[in-house]
Amino acid sequence: MNIDFDFSDVDAFLGEGEAEILAGMEEEGKAFVEDAKATGSYTDRTGYLRASNGYEVDKSGLTLKNEAEYASFVESKGFEVAGSAALRTEKRLKDRFE
Repeated sequence: MNIDFDFSDVDAFLGEGEAEILAGMEEEGKAFVEDAKATGSYTDRTGYLRASNGYEVDKSGLTLKNEAEYASFVESKGFEVAGSAALRTEKRLKDRFE
């Protein structure tokens, strides 16, 4: 007995789900950047430290970052750069996708 199944709609369904997840991560990445800029507790004399907050989205996930080499040094001195904003973003992502 031969049974044929048509799974052509599955690819479209999975593609829509993937696009929705990528769009959600993109939104959360933008929210991270705005949150980190708004809650930074340091004096940013040149504007570089706040402008260095960023993110990347791809199929493997969302990467939050601060490109300034001295961002971790500033946070080690007790100032808020991006660490708390990253934790809030992680919580929002879990709430959104779990």
